[in-house]
This record gives sequence, structure tokens and C-alpha cells, in this order.
Amino acid sequence: MLFNKNLPVLLQNRLSNSELAIYLFHGVIEKQVDPVRNYTGKHLEKELFVNCMKTILRKGVPISMDEVLYFCENNLPFPKNAFAVTFDDGFENNISIAAPILADLKIPATIYITTKFINENSMSWIDRIELVVQDVPNCKLKVNWSSNEFCLSDSESRISFLRYVREYVKNTPICDPNLFSQELCERLGNAAILASNSQLDLKMNWDQVAYANQSGFLTIGGHSHTHPILSFLNHDDLAYELDTSLGMMSAIGVSPIHYSYPEGLKHCFSETVIDELKLRGVKCCPTAIDGVNSKNSNPFLLNRIMVNADCDL
Repeated sequence: MLFNKNLPVLLQNRLSNSELAIYLFHGVIEKQVDPVRNYTGKHLEKELFVNCMKTILRKGVPISMDEVLYFCENNLPFPKNAFAVTFDDGFENNISIAAPILADLKIPATIYITTKFINENSMSWIDRIELVVQDVPNCKLKVNWSSNEFCLSDSESRISFLRYVREYVKNTPICDPNLFSQELCERLGNAAILASNSQLDLKMNWDQVAYANQSGFLTIGGHSHTHPILSFLNHDDLAYELDTSLGMMSAIGVSPIHYSYPEGLKHCFSETVIDELKLRGVKCCPTAIDGVNSKNSNPFLLNRIMVNADCDL
């Protein structure tokens, strides 16, 4: 089992008698095979995911994001130990591996898709960096955003560098992750990597999105078109991201009610972003800010619990 065997209990411990826990997943894989990639356990191994779901379910009450919205809009208390399951980005393994498990356990889930990822099977900024860093020949690297010299010589040093990258990007509000990724991949000599069919990269196709939308226990939401930080965009670019993603989903019958902010940290969305989402019919948009939620929570400011196999919560 990949990484933290205590994760199921840690997740169960985030349940509350009076508050809602929303778990933020990305993917579920059969087995970890890469020496560097997925070092955080963003994609949980199947056995660990099953244990997490079963452990949470022993105490918790699963509800859908539609139900979350209903409770919030009507200022109603959540059921005791209520929880919701969400996935960001739209990985194929959400459908092929996670969905059958959730269906068996009668746990609804929402998948927030990045429509360019679906359209082109393209990769996120960090997945591009992980793949290039894993495969680049041994080297020493100097970058303009750090005074350190990084030695990429083995799995340990490469993972250490990736941790540094994540920490820098996540905590530097002026940093554009997509531009940062492109420039770093160019420095490492492999800027052409844009897509991959590996278990860590393959995205859902539109037929799978349509299936999920019609399944009765999965809900599809938006997660932008190209996965930029929405608060960084000017009016026209923000409109393009929202209109393109919502338009593509609408074309297959997805109602534009649910959305989530790319990256999801406090600096990644704004009142302007929220207003533009509301204008387009979006009613609920959770963040990636850690925490649980009360009946008085704003449905555009809902906290979520990021689930990685190596997290200590």
C-alpha cells in the first residue's frame, strides 16, 4: 500500500457532529510504479482508497454536492458526520477505478473537469514538471527563483527538488504555474511534453464525462478550460476560461451549477471571479483551503480537505 497506512483513520477523524467535511481527491491507481512521480500520493493506490472510503463510511454520512448546496442555501444543519467526495482535473482513473468503488459503497462524488485536459488529454503544470524531472539525465540546476543549486542525481534528490518547486509555486501569489512550468521544462530540455497516457496523466474523454453526468451518483463540475489561476486573469481572459469550459460541458448536457477554482488557495480566486461565476449560473464553488464547513458557510468559499497518501492532516 502506497505511503500512509494511517490515512483512513486520519480522514475519518476529520468528520464532525455539526460540520461538513469535503474531501478533495485527484486520482486512484492500481499500483505505484514510478520512482519519482506521484511522490505525494496525489493518486492513491486502489487498496488504500478502498480502505479510506470504508473507514470514513463506518462513521460518516455521504452526501452529494447538490445536497451540500441545498443545506447551505437553506441554512440547514448538515447530517451528523456528513462528508462529500470530490475530484479535481478529470483523470480517467476517476471513472475506471474510483467510480466502481464509490458505486458499490453508495457514495456520490463530484468530478470537476478542466475542459482542455479532456479535449486534448493535456497535463497540468506540476505533472509536466514531475515527468521531466523524473526523466532528465543527472544534472546540476541553477534557477532565478532560488539561490540554491539543485543536484538532480537520484530519486531522493529529484523528489527534494519537486517539493521545493511545489512549495515555491503554492506560496508565491505572483507566480503563474503554467508559465513557470513551461520555463522550467525548457531549462530541463523537454518543453514539448504536453500529454501522456500513463496512469498518472490520462484524462477522461467526453464519452466518459457524459456517462458520469448521466450515472445518477456522479456529478460533473467545471474547473476552468486551461487550469490558470483565475484571479490572475483580466476580464476577457477570465470570460474565455469560464465561457469555454461551461460551453463545452453544456454541449453534452452538464448544468453549470458546480465549479471549483484551479489551485484553490486564497490568492487563486476573488470577488470578481465569484461574481463572474454567478453571472453564468454557477451556484457552488469549493476552494482547496483546508477545513470543514458549517451550515452558514458560503457555497463559494467552502473548505476542502486535500487528500494525498503522504499527508498527515
